[in-house]
Amino acid sequence: MNELVTLVGIDVGSSGVSVIVAVEDDQGRLTVQGCGQAAHDGARKGVISDLEQVSSAVRRAAEEAEAMSSLPVEIAVVGIGGTPIMGMRSTASVPITGRAHTVTEEDRRRALTACGRVAIPDDYRVLDIIPSGFAVDGQGGLQRPVGMPGSRLDAFAYVLYTHITHAETVITAVNRAAVEVSSLVYEPVAAAEAVLSDDERELGCLLLDVGYGSSEWILFADGAAVASGATPVGGRVFTSDVAVMVKTTTTAAERVKREVGAAEVRPGAQGGGVEVPALGDEGHHLVERAWVAQILRDRARDLFVRVHRTLADEGLEKVPRAGVVLTGGGSRLEGIEEIAQEIFGLRVRTGAPRALAGLVEPVSGPEWSVAWGLVLQEHRKRREGTVMGPENQQGIVGWLRRALGEFFEIGGGS
Repeated sequence: MNELVTLVGIDVGSSGVSVIVAVEDDQGRLTVQGCGQAAHDGARKGVISDLEQVSSAVRRAAEEAEAMSSLPVEIAVVGIGGTPIMGMRSTASVPITGRAHTVTEEDRRRALTACGRVAIPDDYRVLDIIPSGFAVDGQGGLQRPVGMPGSRLDAFAYVLYTHITHAETVITAVNRAAVEVSSLVYEPVAAAEAVLSDDERELGCLLLDVGYGSSEWILFADGAAVASGATPVGGRVFTSDVAVMVKTTTTAAERVKREVGAAEVRPGAQGGGVEVPALGDEGHHLVERAWVAQILRDRARDLFVRVHRTLADEGLEKVPRAGVVLTGGGSRLEGIEEIAQEIFGLRVRTGAPRALAGLVEPVSGPEWSVAWGLVLQEHRKRREGTVMGPENQQGIVGWLRRALGEFFEIGGGS
């Protein structure tokens, strides 16, 4: 009988929690066994504002995934996003210490750890160190330097860092649902694992995860992360715009947003109006579909212009030669691809989870990209033997364990 390893990914989103349970057999095959989702209203702009609401959603989603898979959800890789996460490129050098002056795995780890010693505010901590490449005695372009001869190893990496309170709150919310956090992963990094091809990473690709409270992005070039960012514009803002402009309830605005979308109303297409309740129990009124679509188009343009301007300010707007990939629940908005293409002037597609096996249908939508990416990343690290490796994988979780002591234990805090 094959020995099975259970892998769990938890996406703590701005409006809900998604959990995927998968198993890995001793042949390295990965299959989805169960999933769970639970809505909450405990976050604003990608930051948890009501700990109990979010923790309750984690518990409900985990229980649903447990019931479906008949497997326990006890430890998980957890996604984290929001505007308190930033990144920068970093380089570092270490002497090569291996026998006959060859690079060892420990040299590689020391070099990457040194990349993480960046100047950041006192209330921030390094979240992840993503390797970009290595050089031995100035010979660059190396991805796997272990075993190569030389005297100096240079490491190049993209360093993500986050406000410590933001990370602490996410971990505590999951803890209170009786689930241990094995590591925190920036949500666009996880989503990229699930939806991008190797060619897209190599040629240059922008991945934009359109969430409910915020939207996060990461830019790849030559197979490595080179920039990232977040903006407090997500599905909630789209809904709020509709509610304010057509003077209706948030619930009705969310329904109309999904029904109408942001696609331009073309000649011959279904137009007309849609009935919505008025604010203050003043009956119902009819709203033109074209007007709703225009409201949503304007907000989508605002989102994409913000991201494009950030890239342009850093001289990176021409880097994503393979185009833009939209993912996350917000990418389901009809017409959003066309608007993104208009702003970026690049090929745009919607990215959904790839390489699924097992329980495929329930987790095939773009809203599952982060949760599936978390599982895939853990699966890859296990195969590469780096799960318990360098500080860059679990540094912030280890730091929080030391800083919070007993409070960090499963179910800690009350």
